[in-house]
Order: sequence, then C-alpha cells, then structure tokens
Amino acid sequence: MKKTMRLLALTAALTCLLGASSGDPKEGVQYFRLKHPVTGVAARQVVEVFWYDCPDSYAFEKPLENWAARQSPRVKVVRVPAAWTDQPDQLAYARLFYALDRLGLAEREALPVFHAVRDQHQDLTTERRVLAWAATQGLDVDAVRTAYRSKSVDAKVEAAPALRERYQVVEEPTVVVGGRFRTSPLQVGTASDTLSVMDHLYRTA
Repeated sequence: MKKTMRLLALTAALTCLLGASSGDPKEGVQYFRLKHPVTGVAARQVVEVFWYDCPDSYAFEKPLENWAARQSPRVKVVRVPAAWTDQPDQLAYARLFYALDRLGLAEREALPVFHAVRDQHQDLTTERRVLAWAATQGLDVDAVRTAYRSKSVDAKVEAAPALRERYQVVEEPTVVVGGRFRTSPLQVGTASDTLSVMDHLYRTA
C-alpha cells in the first residue's frame, strides 16, 4: 500500500513537471500579469521595450519582426526604448530612436543601428557620432540633426523612463501584450520560446 502511494505521488509530481513544460504557457512562469494594467490601449497592442546596446534585444529584433509580418493583418509593434534616469547611455540611445522615429526611419534603421552598435562597436551616444553614422547610411544628415535636436524629441526622451515604468519593465527586451501581460527571453529562455508565449497571449487577448 505504502509503495503504491509513493508511486502515485511520484506520478503526480512528474505530471506536474511535464505540465509546466508543455501545453499553454503558464502565468507566473513564462509570463506575468501586470499588477497595474496599462489603460487606454488595445487588447492586442504589442509593445517591445528594448535597448540598442543590448545583445538580447539585438537577437530578438529579427524574429520579432518576422512574427509581426506573419500575422494577418500585420502587427504594428510599438517600440519603447528602455531608459532609466540614471543611465545616460540609455537616454542617449532613446534620443537616437526618437530622432529616427520622428523621420519615419526607426523601423527601417533598427537592424542597421543594432549592427553598428553591437557588431561594429560604434558608440552612437553623441550627436557627432550619430550624424557620422547617418552619413554612412545615406540618410539626410541635416534632417537627422534637426530631429535629434528637436523639442519633441527632447520631451520624449525626458518621458522615456516614466513610459518604461508604465509598462512595469525591469529588463530588456520585454514584450507587453494588451497592456496586461509581459514576457521576455530572460523569463522564457530563448527568443523562439518567447515568441510562442507572446503568440499565445496575442491570440487569447
């Protein structure tokens, strides 16, 4: 009898463990519910919080782009640069993102920026270096300079840390779906598994 009970307990434990690695993603394991949901956003809004100098953000960029393109209709991922008030490099890269975004170039130039920063080890945290990089990309350097110095970009950079906090993000990259659920490669383990979790959240939103 005792042997049978031990076997039953072992079977139950194994079932529990297997259940955690199969089927639908588990809340509190592969994704978390935001303590304070972001209001005023669509149920299927997809936000990615990233940093140009983050290797995991770089590795996640192309798979996320491919996932968005496969959806019908195509998903417009809202990019939010990760920024903390005491991290000047992150604020500088937020400025670069918002300058490109002002010109409608942020999505097109995402991988080139990652390539420059991560593969070529370029420091794009100053206006001079950004403009030199823009010239190598064939961009309108005067337009980039104007955007980089604009008051609207100033305001977005200043608001960037609060925007990150609004989505309750503590690591990058992080994806937030519908303003209610967040997941990340750090939580899940790999970029492909993160996309699977994200896909589940997106389809059940």
